[in-house]
Amino acid sequence: MSTHKRYFLMSILFAGAVCTGRNICAQTNVIDSMLNWITDHPKIDSQHILTLHRLSYRYSESNIAKSFEYYEKVATLSDSLDFAYGKSLAQINLGLLLSNSANYEGSNNAYFEAINYADSFGTGGLRLKAVSLNNIGENFKIIRDFGKCRQYTYEAIAINRKLKAWNGLAVNYELLQQCDIEENLYNSAKINLDSGLKYSLKTNDSYLLSQYYLGYGKLQAVAGHIDSALYFFDKAAKLANSQNQLRNKYQVYRAKVEYLKRLSHDQKIALLDSALTIARNTKYMDGVSQAANLLSNQYDLIRNKDSSLYYYRIYREANDSVFSENNRRNMVIKEADWLIKGKEIENAHLKELAIIQKRDIIFRNVLLFTIAGLLLLIIVSSIVINKNIRAKKKHTESELKQRLTEMQMQSLRAQMNPHFIFNCLNSIENFIMRNDKLAASDYLNKFSELIRIMLDSSRADLTSFTKNMEGIQLYMELEQLRFNHKFSFITNIDPALVNGDYRVPHLMIQPYVENAILHGLSQSEGENLKLYLSATLDGDYIHYIIEDNGIGRARSEKYKQHNKPDHISIGIDLSSERINMFNQQHNGEGGVEIIDLYDKNNIPAGTRVKIKVKAV
Repeated sequence: MSTHKRYFLMSILFAGAVCTGRNICAQTNVIDSMLNWITDHPKIDSQHILTLHRLSYRYSESNIAKSFEYYEKVATLSDSLDFAYGKSLAQINLGLLLSNSANYEGSNNAYFEAINYADSFGTGGLRLKAVSLNNIGENFKIIRDFGKCRQYTYEAIAINRKLKAWNGLAVNYELLQQCDIEENLYNSAKINLDSGLKYSLKTNDSYLLSQYYLGYGKLQAVAGHIDSALYFFDKAAKLANSQNQLRNKYQVYRAKVEYLKRLSHDQKIALLDSALTIARNTKYMDGVSQAANLLSNQYDLIRNKDSSLYYYRIYREANDSVFSENNRRNMVIKEADWLIKGKEIENAHLKELAIIQKRDIIFRNVLLFTIAGLLLLIIVSSIVINKNIRAKKKHTESELKQRLTEMQMQSLRAQMNPHFIFNCLNSIENFIMRNDKLAASDYLNKFSELIRIMLDSSRADLTSFTKNMEGIQLYMELEQLRFNHKFSFITNIDPALVNGDYRVPHLMIQPYVENAILHGLSQSEGENLKLYLSATLDGDYIHYIIEDNGIGRARSEKYKQHNKPDHISIGIDLSSERINMFNQQHNGEGGVEIIDLYDKNNIPAGTRVKIKVKAV
């Protein structure tokens, strides 16, 4: 999580904590003290919940699992006591954990929930509201939506001025100067640094002062005052090292590489290696992305292609998590939902007030006639209102379920296509490295046709069965070329499917074909290796069979454990979930069945995959 997110939350959590401040007690001593306090005070009350929350915060950099464990305890106990302040704090900490793993949609959703709980707590919840607004702004800054970042940060500033929360104001202005530097608005950055520094000096906190020195160092470097820049960077580093502030260390390492041009390549690489190690250890995805990108560029400058490509792949993987289109779109959706919900609550209050006034008038008028008429009116009104509320609730639940299914389908498609393209590009690279120009040309022609099919099909949720099979056929041909015709393949397609107007999810069965080739056939030393693919229409369902006579799943898993022990494959799980979602969407049954094949001596002889999907 970002440095100012952590400090802003800490300023609330540790007011009156077991230790008086980070400068007095070491991290381990603070945690031990709080664990002892929990043991000595088993009674579940507000102080017990707040101490659990402080433990969740303290573990958030060093032990994510522990941090999440204590967050869950806080959320559960706060719910049981209906403790709104604790609920808000729990949501803020959840937002920090999700942001740290680049789940900005979920993070902002947690912050919006925290604001709702803070509002219900009244004036006492204003500090928590300011924290949440600042952190929402920080999430938008990471995805480079600086307008939204400033919008929410200014809202937080208004609250902190009202509360005279100096540390909060220092954090807010530091975030604003980061936006300014990112957009090359150096005069504005200087103004925001000067505005926030006076509040930072009041707090006298090394963590926050380190951030300000870092900002001044960047401005001095931009102005060409390298000695002054180095002076401020060294001050920031000294403060960070004195308290082992990992994120501040990371920021200093990066700033020196980006702003001190006179450093040698070896010096820059050493700094970036240290920054990447910190980002990985703290699971700081945005930090991993930035450090890996800079390392790739440095190795490219010294013509070290292998290292440059290695770090570029790390950068792309982390960057895709941070800047995925779903992340951007869903953050905007969550923000809009929260704003609409606020308006609905406000309108509901006005409507309730109007209904109360109307009932008062009706009550006075009805009293002039008979008590019986009044009772009848109340009964009828209650029935109508109750019926409308139930109908509205049912309609809303239906819309939310449909939207969730659509989002899940979009997310699955977004993860499948980049994975497939990356494997194809690796195949082309292999031919080029082997200087096999004819094979490379043939492969490129087939690959370009496959890309065209993929682009045409990706514009819609579904693609024609025929076009989908053309793509699968091209993929098998590409892989056959890549493995030098090590295997042959046979396809058996039902004419009713070819001649009919059937539509299926884009490249739905491709991962299973890929699995058969890469993990079954390519690793086999046997002869007469074959891949069999069939598609038949049976009533309202399409039945696929993908069968290979490779080494089987058991031996493939052993190879994987030996060669890639830390690799976790999710492609097949995602594909299976995608097929199940498609069937559920179209009120169908079916799914995926994987069968291990054995010869007469009970030796693994390949794998058969059966897929059943609704025909549409």
